[in-house]
Amino acid sequence: MIPPLSDSLDALFVGYENQENLGLRSIVATLRASGYQAQLLPFVPGEHQHILQAIRAHAPKLVGFSIIFQYTVDEFAQLATSLRDAGVTAHFTIGGHYPSLRPQEALRAMPAVDSVVRFEGELTALELLEKVHQPASWDSILGLAFRRGEDIVVNPPRPLIAALDTLPPPVRDKPRLLPRGIRAASIIASRGCLFNCAFCSIRQFYGGAPGPLRRTRSPQAVVAEMQALFSNDGVRFFIFQDDDFAARSPQQRRWVQDFLKALDEQHLTGEVRWKIACRVDDVEAGLLSQCREHGLIAVYLGVESGSRQGLRTLNKRVSVDQNRRAIETLKQLGLAFDMGFMLFDPDSTLDTIRENINFLMAMTADGCCPANFCKMLPYAGTPVEQRLRQEGRLKGSVGQPDYDFKDPRLDWFALFASQAFRHRNFDRLGLVERLRLSLFDKTLARAFEPAPWVDEYERALQRVTASANLALLDVLEAGLDFVRSKQNEEQVILGWPWLGEMAQQSWCRERSIQQDLDAVLRRYSPELLMAFMDELNRTVTA
Repeated sequence: MIPPLSDSLDALFVGYENQENLGLRSIVATLRASGYQAQLLPFVPGEHQHILQAIRAHAPKLVGFSIIFQYTVDEFAQLATSLRDAGVTAHFTIGGHYPSLRPQEALRAMPAVDSVVRFEGELTALELLEKVHQPASWDSILGLAFRRGEDIVVNPPRPLIAALDTLPPPVRDKPRLLPRGIRAASIIASRGCLFNCAFCSIRQFYGGAPGPLRRTRSPQAVVAEMQALFSNDGVRFFIFQDDDFAARSPQQRRWVQDFLKALDEQHLTGEVRWKIACRVDDVEAGLLSQCREHGLIAVYLGVESGSRQGLRTLNKRVSVDQNRRAIETLKQLGLAFDMGFMLFDPDSTLDTIRENINFLMAMTADGCCPANFCKMLPYAGTPVEQRLRQEGRLKGSVGQPDYDFKDPRLDWFALFASQAFRHRNFDRLGLVERLRLSLFDKTLARAFEPAPWVDEYERALQRVTASANLALLDVLEAGLDFVRSKQNEEQVILGWPWLGEMAQQSWCRERSIQQDLDAVLRRYSPELLMAFMDELNRTVTA
């Protein structure tokens, strides 16, 4: 819930708020600390009227758009153009990984936008707001790219903020309400990552400006923010948005120990729970066991591939065995988890796809988490994008970069997988999202409502999840066998109707599994089932 806008605004920011957009919220907090009136509005694709109304009512001098994901460029370009067409004359600026790394390309793709706030935005946005009506002085604003007539000027980058504790806490709204009445908030303890995975733009984003690759807030400052949110707003679950919370450097391991000690000192241990994201080589039973004793209940794990070649292509610097051991460790510790996984990458072959399917089967057959996958996309500034460009394989648009496989048969198999499982894997009402939320609901119930029925709930959910995983992997395996049996892509095309029948069968199995899930929720979490139904009704009505 966004609080009412103040009567007058100096700056209005628009961005996705699926989780709290801490980047924008930190910028808003910084502007407010300097005496400016600034506010945030959530972005919803296709719903522009509330943004236009807010701009007309409050006449901000600066409107900023947060392009967190490159594939949203077209959506934000349409929004900016529609606002211009409606007569809005405010200065439009954009920020995020893609425009920071490709400011000239981004401004060409978004002709209604005036400037780019590159890399960390707090101080650059503040200086831009101070000088927004003095374009002759924009050359002096570090970290800014802007239009000057027909030219685009890219200023030197602004050094990264060395001491994150000097920033004011991000602005907050009412806490997000999770199932079972648990109040939640996103929080961040660090910025940056020490690794350089080929598909990820985090290293390039923070490495594009002078400063260390990774910086942390003090553990005391992080726990103080948690304490304030717990005491003032009743927040009991915290989602750490750090790119790599448990980085395995000695400094970070000491940080974690100090963080756990601070939780004890502030009497938060036993009162709050939390979730982190980490790499598989961060997973150490001893460390995570201590974290679990202090409230850790869930982990997002960057697995990405079950193929040796795939891990090499992605520059993960881990082995398939490390992936397996990390997952088994989380299971043994009783920590809920889900994982990122890329079934397809630029070097995929029929053999590596088979290895990935076998890995998912071995790791998720017990229903520990939903088996899910995507195709690795070559986002701007990443090592793999540069490589594909050099090889002449980069294609697609600014917002949807893509590539073909070396084996044309795989292009058709990837198309089949995308069409068969797009709704399942990525839709807000798809089976994967429903299973994730249901398993998370079970995790919350175990943490906050421990009772014998939770064991029954967990077994029922794992049974349904295992069935969903098997249904997915059976179809992928059958489709791969079919493609492998063909000598060339022409034969695959001729057999496309058979693949279509396989997709139809998978949709029927998916509907049946969803009905099984509904039956489980009807017994153990009717509130969550009702939330799914309400969301479905809103979607149908829209």
